[in-house]
Amino acid sequence: MKKSLLFLLSASVLAGLFVSGCQKDDGLNDQAPLGVTNEEQAMKYYAMNDEFVANEEETFADKSVETFDYGTFGKVDAAVTPLRWGRIISSVTRNVSSTIQLGDTLSISLVEKTIIGTLKIRGLNANKDTVTIEKPFTDTSTRKVIFKRVNRDTRKFWRNWVPVATSLVNGGTVASTPSVKITKLQFVNPNGEEVIVTNPNGYYLRYKWLRLFTGGQKDVPELIAGQELKIVLTLESTSPDTDLVALRYGAGSGQKKRVRLTMLTETKIANGWERVFEISRTAPKFVHFHRGFFHMGVEVMTKATLYDDVAPYAANWWGVPYRVF
Repeated sequence: MKKSLLFLLSASVLAGLFVSGCQKDDGLNDQAPLGVTNEEQAMKYYAMNDEFVANEEETFADKSVETFDYGTFGKVDAAVTPLRWGRIISSVTRNVSSTIQLGDTLSISLVEKTIIGTLKIRGLNANKDTVTIEKPFTDTSTRKVIFKRVNRDTRKFWRNWVPVATSLVNGGTVASTPSVKITKLQFVNPNGEEVIVTNPNGYYLRYKWLRLFTGGQKDVPELIAGQELKIVLTLESTSPDTDLVALRYGAGSGQKKRVRLTMLTETKIANGWERVFEISRTAPKFVHFHRGFFHMGVEVMTKATLYDDVAPYAANWWGVPYRVF
């Protein structure tokens, strides 16, 4: 990975939105996983248990109703002034489908998840009474994992395919009115170099440490804690109120945080508004110290999701994998 990219993304330790890491399983075990009897089942198993796939849920989940940590909003005209909130996940349903590419050397596994939970908001109502509001939600997320064939061993068939790259994660509300969606994510280093993503499921990051795959756009970022960068996010929203955009980061107990991005511009478009948000390179450094495999996350919600006690939950979020070594 080029040095410039390492510097560019090293601050993003997003998410998670970050989670605890673990040792990477490259699929080369001495015994077949329990219940796996053929190559297709092996790919499904390793796609589901790939560290980046396994830990993405933790990036956007909260263990409890947490301090808002978005800064001061000032006086607002709203049904609720939120003080704390959390996305509490109660269940996740996972499905994997694999498609072997022409030539029988690469396969792409689509990992789909249905995430059910409750958005819990602790805040003040119009009478300044403290209230707790619960909004059930159903989110879906998708990501793709690329496998490379490394062998044709009929006896140890579970070792024939190895995961070598992953796309970004795209998640959000199944259906909502109003709606909000991320359309572009940019990482900008102090020299002006950029990484731009407009299609999270089509932007692949290689597992460089395996040295088995040369496709994809970039390597999975391998990070050094404590560096800085600028993140710019563009969204489209049908809501006339300014949406809420957060960077989630941190790993381990007491280190996970949410940081609000600042809106730069707002433009009226045919179906609503295009808004551009930023967190500056002058913001506090993004730091954590655990080795392993993680996610950073950007999360957008309509204002009414948090500020209106009856408005539906409406959100979109992207997850970006990274490695700390």
